[in-house]
Amino acid sequence: MSTRPAVSAESVLRHFLGISRALAGQLEFQPMIDAVSDEIRPILPHDHLDVTLLLLDGRTHIAAYETGVNTDWGHIAQHPVPIAHSPIRSLLLGEAPYILSADATQDDRFIFPESMNHPIFEAQLRSRLHVPLRVRGEIIGALSCSTHVANFYTEADVQHTQHVADLLASYLYALRQTNEVKKLAIIEAEMRAREEGLRQGALGLTEQLERERQRIGMDLHDQTLADLTRIHRRITRLQSLPSPPQAELEQLNQILLESMRELRRLIDAVKPTVLQLFGFEEGIEDLLISTVRDSGQRIQTRLTDHTEGLGNTLDEATQIGLFRIVQEALNNAIKHANASQIEVVIHQQSSHLFLSIHDNGDGLAVNGTPHSSGLRNMYTRARLMAAHLMVQPQPYGQGTRVSVELPLPTHASGSSTHASHPHAHASNTDTARRPHEDPIN
Repeated sequence: MSTRPAVSAESVLRHFLGISRALAGQLEFQPMIDAVSDEIRPILPHDHLDVTLLLLDGRTHIAAYETGVNTDWGHIAQHPVPIAHSPIRSLLLGEAPYILSADATQDDRFIFPESMNHPIFEAQLRSRLHVPLRVRGEIIGALSCSTHVANFYTEADVQHTQHVADLLASYLYALRQTNEVKKLAIIEAEMRAREEGLRQGALGLTEQLERERQRIGMDLHDQTLADLTRIHRRITRLQSLPSPPQAELEQLNQILLESMRELRRLIDAVKPTVLQLFGFEEGIEDLLISTVRDSGQRIQTRLTDHTEGLGNTLDEATQIGLFRIVQEALNNAIKHANASQIEVVIHQQSSHLFLSIHDNGDGLAVNGTPHSSGLRNMYTRARLMAAHLMVQPQPYGQGTRVSVELPLPTHASGSSTHASHPHAHASNTDTARRPHEDPIN
């Protein structure tokens, strides 16, 4: 048993007043623990002092703040753990009035499956004393003192430790409540900011869709309707002839086919039917080929899918959202980046789908912001899918990488794993052909 010099009642009172002064003005847990430790040490000598607090989430998790020897318990402040894993769970649950251990490294109360007790052994915290922190009769946590020396604390220390805990409890309770209010305020502010950003983005997207609707309406009126009117007039004239010329019928057939293609283009602008016809992966590949082909540029494209077609299991709205993001990234790479290579990669990690579009063009920093509205629309589409979008300019000559991280529904994330042999499609768009296309459907 370790012998310690007695502490006079006057000295105890002086240090209690010192604890009160140390608490004044402290607005964070860790600085507060550091400040009171020096005043507690003459009353309760310690190598390690910590405060464990129950969180306000149904009292199922704890956070800890420590001073003296640094241990893994200090990380619990950032990563709370369940009470069931705490070595002092019996105290926190009110099953024990206090815990006094002559040698915690040999004490069965601290040794049980899943106990977070390794700091006891790593830091050799042998003699330990734990008392509850109570406010209005409710346990809100615990005050713990530890030394490297076995048999250091005795029953005589319990009362002093409890008095210190009672002095700290109300202050800790108020600090905990204040911190929770601050956290809630921050969360609420972030939610409002996200909602406002989403509202503004959705408003911009709606305005763009309205402009697109008007453009399609004008195209239908000026091009397709005019073509159909001419076809109708020519058919009416040919009907009056006893034997319509074959060459004119062939010409009429070509005009009709061209009108159908124009209608298909307009329909695809509203809703990418290629996704329904060929599926997500083939739809993206078709988009790569057709977009680059229509640009008239020599650009190498590559699509690699490591998910064995996981995109096909996504709901229609999500597939269209991802399709539009790829479409916008392709347009940016082709129109603004002078890219000669574009690669699209799809892979899954845990419960998230990752899609990236990487080009080797000039990069965003060179281009300025002529296509900023397109970028805003990409961010808005990602937010509407609860996805995270990143646009990362690479060093000059290495282009831009657009990445989408999409959380998967439970049924989708469990239905696919990494493919050992990913589907890869590489093409030179000067010679590549689109999948077979029925001019009518």
